Amino acid sequence: MAVAQEIINYAKSLFDVVGISESTSNNKTLIIGLESTPERNIDEFAWENERFLNYGFEKHINSKLEAVLVFIRNKGFEADLIGKYGYPARGQFNLKTEAIHAGLGKRGKSTCVINDQYGTRLRFAAISTNAPLESSTSARLPSEESPFCNECTVCIDICPVSALNPYHMPDTSICLSNDRKMPQHKGRYIPCDLCLIRCPANGEANH
Repeated sequence: MAVAQEIINYAKSLFDVVGISESTSNNKTLIIGLESTPERNIDEFAWENERFLNYGFEKHINSKLEAVLVFIRNKGFEADLIGKYGYPARGQFNLKTEAIHAGLGKRGKSTCVINDQYGTRLRFAAISTNAPLESSTSARLPSEESPFCNECTVCIDICPVSALNPYHMPDTSICLSNDRKMPQHKGRYIPCDLCLIRCPANGEANH
């Protein structure tokens, strides 16, 4: 088995979806996704000692990411997380866009990625590597609109701060899932996420 396929298979053994985003550099970007569920709440954030902590990623994703990094490095290649826990900092890397380019879903009117199987429940992380990974297409997939959204405006209608235009959020700072806006309870951030929770794609997606 080719080393590239071994890496993909290993990543798929730990995560729900795996894709490759072509890069303009010599490196490729391995995009992985894990479903967030009530039992495995990846959307759990905290504020401790003046630091914002992505607690859900630390608890549920970090050890799996580290295992993938070790696997790739043991094959003789470089591998590094893009951002802490594979979650890029603002302005560093648009993770949702790269997940779409990697074929892991299409953009919803909420601006989030909608996957045929997992709806809006996937949370993504990214690894940069010089391993000889090949995407399933010869070019980056376009940022197509999800067919789930054709006649639907649930996310737009439900947004309490009217942050959404179809497939676009003009001002991300007003979103109540922005860490500067989220209310706190006992040190934990509580994201709004109504657009994700109420998305009909979650009901139509296969479980």
